[in-house]
Amino acid sequence: MSDENREESTAVEMGEDAGLPVNEVPDGVIDPTLFQLTMNVVARMDALVVEYLARDGYRYTPHRETRTVTTYDSGWPNVGLKKKDEASIAHGRLFAEERDSIHPFEYNDMAEIQALEEFVRQTPELLERASLPKDEEIFGEELHDAMLRHRIVDLPTSIYDRAMALSLNIDDPAVGELYIQRERSWLQSELPHQYVVPLLVTNIDIGEDDLRIDDRTSIERLSDEDLRRMAQGSDYAGVSTPLADAARYAVVIEMPPMSNPGEGRRMFAPWDPIDTPAIDAAINALRIVSSVRTGWARVFRRPIGWADHWEDALPALTHMHTARRYPADLDDRGWLKPNRGISADEAAEVPSVAAAMKTADATAQLAIRRLSMALVRDAPDDQLIDACIGLEALLGQKGSELSYRIAVRAAALLATKADDPRDPKAVFRMARKVYERRSELVHGSTSVKNATFQWTPDGVKFSTSGVAVWLLRETLHERLLRPDWKVGDLDALVLRGLDSAGSDRDPDEMTEGDTN
Repeated sequence: MSDENREESTAVEMGEDAGLPVNEVPDGVIDPTLFQLTMNVVARMDALVVEYLARDGYRYTPHRETRTVTTYDSGWPNVGLKKKDEASIAHGRLFAEERDSIHPFEYNDMAEIQALEEFVRQTPELLERASLPKDEEIFGEELHDAMLRHRIVDLPTSIYDRAMALSLNIDDPAVGELYIQRERSWLQSELPHQYVVPLLVTNIDIGEDDLRIDDRTSIERLSDEDLRRMAQGSDYAGVSTPLADAARYAVVIEMPPMSNPGEGRRMFAPWDPIDTPAIDAAINALRIVSSVRTGWARVFRRPIGWADHWEDALPALTHMHTARRYPADLDDRGWLKPNRGISADEAAEVPSVAAAMKTADATAQLAIRRLSMALVRDAPDDQLIDACIGLEALLGQKGSELSYRIAVRAAALLATKADDPRDPKAVFRMARKVYERRSELVHGSTSVKNATFQWTPDGVKFSTSGVAVWLLRETLHERLLRPDWKVGDLDALVLRGLDSAGSDRDPDEMTEGDTN
């Protein structure tokens, strides 16, 4: 072919013969020809819809759906069901494989679609990345071809619909950025992404900024648009939908880029296991700095710089996983009840606690796991046993009178906190009560005598299991942020205190009872 004919052929391929603009290729485009052919379809779609919506008389107009986001009296978000938004047109739904009463435009009527499809089918790399895995036993030829066709027409349709949802003009450079995001999903070898994990019924005083926990983990505030996209019609993991929706903040975790064999193959490739240890580590740090009742249920993937689909103008979030990882009492209409938030001072401690958790020894790691387990247990007695195991890991040593030793050591440790030191007598009494209850449980007692704790006979009753968890949390906090002590140091601290108390007494004043 001569140079003149080649230039003429290129011009036809790029759309000049159809009266379509030849778009300037933006930086970041991987395949310029795929870009131009795709944008030709987008431009043709826009021209057809503009003419259609300007017609007189009746014309079917599909509308987008949206969810309301209101607030319960408790302060937590209430995400409603999807309802038609009469003010918004769903432009992409005007197109289909076959024209009918609700789809006025047929893909085959557009020469631009045919040119795009021909190019993809004749370009080996594009064809491979847009196709399903080559497994004829699972995917017959007919299904394989239908899915390939769907993926080809979805490329420009998704870009056009997204542009309209964002109220962009087709010649806006931002539409080119939408193409780049979709092209990367097809062609980029690795895809960076994050996990976004909403924190249930939890407020955190971090202002408008994110809270950076470490080099891959942060806490971000969720917008109403995030909540609309995250809302699920139902969950199948025993999680209440109103509770899962009741979130204003999320843990965000940077993930290693995932391998991308192409949209078609990635659709059927096995997912990597969800990194639940990283999620739990971030939330455990919150639980150690604060007594807030927090946890998580849903995990979403947020693509960075790419997208395999969009929903209207909402953030590109994909639901990946649901699990019940929150305090059991939140199931009892926790979204209708207030929950103490994490203060600014507590939030400021989170990075330090998270860093200390990474280098903590085996006993501290065991205590962290037991705190996490205790807080998601259904039964209070199970919570208490978990908390006691954690306390024993931190404060116990071989020897007799373990419960007494732990009570004394807890009192000594928490009485010497740098900020807000605790009353040693109160801590000792609480710990003894916890271990009285533990003794009942491990010996099979059904008594409820020690299931609650009161400072005075007529005072407020506290759950002994809750007291146990509080003691473990306080002790862990000191272990991680005040690591310059050992269990033996606490015994010495008690002895010094006793020596100080007795040093002012004249030995001659001691009675026989003092030495017995």
